[in-house]
Order: sequence, then structure tokens, then C-alpha cells
Amino acid sequence: MKPVILEAFENENFIGNTLKRLFEQKGQEYFYFKLKDMNILPCRSCGICSIKTPGKCIVVDDDMPVILKAVASSSMLIMITPIVFGGYSSQLKKAVDKFMLLATPLYSGKGGRLLHLPRYGHKSLLGIGVTKNNSRFQEDSFRKLVAHNALNLQYANSTLVFKPSDETAKIKRDIELALKEGK
Repeated sequence: MKPVILEAFENENFIGNTLKRLFEQKGQEYFYFKLKDMNILPCRSCGICSIKTPGKCIVVDDDMPVILKAVASSSMLIMITPIVFGGYSSQLKKAVDKFMLLATPLYSGKGGRLLHLPRYGHKSLLGIGVTKNNSRFQEDSFRKLVAHNALNLQYANSTLVFKPSDETAKIKRDIELALKEGK
């Protein structure tokens, strides 16, 4: 099962390159989607994908089916994004909004919450954010967002937050540890 990497930076970034090198050193195949090069349109939240065409959006014709197919067959989803106001970049947000297609329209109760049942099994989610400021509030908001998205998908999760000034060795070490824990 190949991990899926969704990368939401406008330009080349050190995190994506570090991840690629780590997987290539292990000889592990992976899917890498640079979202800025893809056509991902906003979800219209019409609900057709839940009821009339389970797991398939017939309203918006974009590149999401390719990503969803890769996620469905993977064991780990890795999202890399600049932290924008404590959340994802707009490109990643549009993709995450369509993750409902990975769940069934049925609900189950878990921890006092109603959650959709995963259509393709349980996986792990690693959210990696990069922030240019020292706002603890934005970092905490990002961590909570990743945790809530993982809860909705019923995935295990972990979050890493880096600054552009962090040393490459630290970034590589933290990512390696998160990947080992997220197996």
C-alpha cells in the first residue's frame, strides 16, 4: 500500500523533497500529488455523492477521483501545507472537503459523536504544516484541525509543525519518527 502525499505549496519546498527522499531511500513507492498543478474544484456540498452516486461526485468534473482512488488503496495519507490562519491552504482545503467521498452515508457512534463509516478501512493521517510566524494559537488551531479531520475519517493521526528556519536534520528526524509511529 503506497502512502499518499498531498502537497499544497505554490513552490518547491523542503518538506516534500525530504519525504520523497525518505521513501526513495527505503525503496518504497508512493503517490505524490502537487495540488497547485491539479484541477480541484470546490465541493458544492449537494450530498449527491452520499445518496445517489455513493463515493462519486457527478456534479463537479475535476482531478479528485485520481487522488481519492490513491487514498482508498493507501495505508497513510500525508498532507503538507503552509499554515494559513491556523488552517490549510485553500488548495488543500478544497481537496479535504471532498474526503466525504471516502466515507459511507451511514453513521456510527464513537466517543459521543456521530461519524460516517469509512468506505475503504482505517488509515493514518500525518498533517505537516509550515508556519512563518510564531503564533502558538495558529499552531494549536492547525493541530486541532488535523485531529478533527482524522476523527471524521476515523484515521489515526499525528501532526508536525515546522518553521522555515528549522534545521533540515531536525525536520528529517521528526518526519522519520512520525512515519514510524504512523505505520
